[in-house]
Amino acid sequence: MKTVRTPLFAAALLASVASLGLSPAFAQATPAPAASAAAPGGMHHNGKMGWHGKTGWMMPGQFVEGRIAFLKAELKITPAQEAQWNEVAAAMRQNANALDQQITTARQHRSGMDAIGRLTTQAEFAKLRAENDARLVTALKPLYSSLSPQQQQMANALIAPQHGWHHGWHHRA
Repeated sequence: MKTVRTPLFAAALLASVASLGLSPAFAQATPAPAASAAAPGGMHHNGKMGWHGKTGWMMPGQFVEGRIAFLKAELKITPAQEAQWNEVAAAMRQNANALDQQITTARQHRSGMDAIGRLTTQAEFAKLRAENDARLVTALKPLYSSLSPQQQQMANALIAPQHGWHHGWHHRA
């Protein structure tokens, strides 16, 4: 029988993927510093190492700079678009920080969590996801309107591609 922590890890993982997205940016991200004290030893619920080995569980904030650099390069942001891009980058950083805090809190309270606690945690992640999406949309609108048709096409492919929309969490900026 699986422990009750599995759904909490799944919710946290889905929320982190939703906030930052699965893209080539992960492969291009700069090496991250060691994980925080929130994930001592990087141990998973079954005693195996976390999904990033010896450094422990990686947090979304550790990927955000790589994601920002990747999107800026792929969108070919011009000097005239720099001010709007900086707003998008700031929103992405704020989203990653908020998600890092939510994951840390969830990890600290996961032991002995009952059904009500798990549902409450899932609701908190859903609320944070909605807040993060709204923040990103607000920052992205001015930039998107300044993009060339080619840049918009790239943004459509990288930020919220249609093929992943029905899952609700694929490829988020």
